[in-house]
Formats: sequence, structure tokens, C-alpha cells
Amino acid sequence: MDTASTIVSRAIQIAKLTSGMGPQAGQVLNEILLELTYTYDLSIALSTTTVNLTGSGPNNGAGPYSLPANYLRGASRDLTYLLNGLPQMLTQITLAEFDLLVNVTAAANYPNQYATDVSQSPPQLFVYPPPTALIPLQVRYYGTFPEITMPETSSTIPWFPFQTYLIKRLAGELMAITGDPRADATLGDTPGGAEHMLRKYLNLQGDREDTSSMVRLDGRFFGRGGQTFPPSKVTGGV
Repeated sequence: MDTASTIVSRAIQIAKLTSGMGPQAGQVLNEILLELTYTYDLSIALSTTTVNLTGSGPNNGAGPYSLPANYLRGASRDLTYLLNGLPQMLTQITLAEFDLLVNVTAAANYPNQYATDVSQSPPQLFVYPPPTALIPLQVRYYGTFPEITMPETSSTIPWFPFQTYLIKRLAGELMAITGDPRADATLGDTPGGAEHMLRKYLNLQGDREDTSSMVRLDGRFFGRGGQTFPPSKVTGGV
């Protein structure tokens, strides 16, 4: 695997520029890597953390709870906890929906919904109903990665594994900066272009050819196994 400095050097060569473009090229490489985390749900960008929910927490235990500073968005169906050995899954709702929920002591139960506020630093998590006791909640999420310090000289290997794309994309972005007429073709969705390469990579990321697919119903209205009665404090439920 190439280091960041090698990727920068090769992109500069393809763009037919001088080594003096190194610092700017390194900055653009960091911007490309950040864009990938914000734009796509990549399995390699998944992280897992545990948030301890407690009935003695703020707002009767509904939150907010602090999420990791690099949190962007939760992975689908991946906020879970165990109740008497049975896995329970939280369904995401909006902050507006959360604000309309009745939060009183009598409402305390086992959480089955959550909302996040990523405008805060660190991002915040809210759950409903408020928990009755300590619940270790597993949160699997897509997050950002630290920027590479001085990529033009760094021996760090970028987290994104498709390095051919990184080189092509970086070269195209440098061409666009200098007004090189090759920029559009290098960045575009035609064969050999960076966008075309990324699209083929993403298609494989989402490849489900050998697996079955499931239509997901809203967990707030369609419970596990089709149950429609409210969750109890004995078994929980979603």
C-alpha cells in the first residue's frame, strides 16, 4: 500500500506539475478523504462504541448522551442492547419527533427509539422511552478519520484502500486548479475517469448478489415477529 507522500508524488507527476505543489496537493488529498466519509456509507469507515444509558441521566435518562467526536451517522439497525439475553434494536426518529414525546417518570421503560443531534460538539444521542436502569448500548456508526499531517511528506497510509482512485482523483483536482484541459476527462465518469472508478468500487461495496434481501418496516409500528402490542418491562421490544 502506498503512503500519503507517494500518492501525492504520483498525482503531481500525472498532472505534470512541480514538487512545489506538494503542500497544496496534500491539502487536497485530505479534502478528498473527508468527502468520502461524508458522502458514502463505507464499511471500512465503521466504528463501534458503547454508550451507557441510565435512568439517573439527564431528562429522566432520555439524554443527551455524548457520542464520539468523529460520529457522522449511525449504521442502519446497529444501535442495539441485550435484555435478558435478547437483542433489542433502536429505531431512529428525528429530533422534531423526539421533542413531541412525553417524558415523565411514568414513561420510563426499555428504549426502542433514538435521535441524534450532530450539530453539537460532541454529537448527542437521545433515547426513548427513558431507561429504567443501566443499559450498555452498542452504537455502530460511520465516522470521520483524523487528517494526515503534511501528507506530501507523510509515511501514513490513507484509510481508503482504493489508492488508484485517490491518485487519479488527486491528479484531476490538481489539473483543475491549473486549468489543465485533461481535468474533465480525468475526473469524469467515462472509462478511466476517477468518478467511473469510484462508481465501480461502490457497486462492489453494495454487492448483494449472493445474499437474500429483506424489506424493512418501521420498527415503531411493526415489532419483532409482527407483534403490535407495546413492549413490556419484562421482555422489552422494538
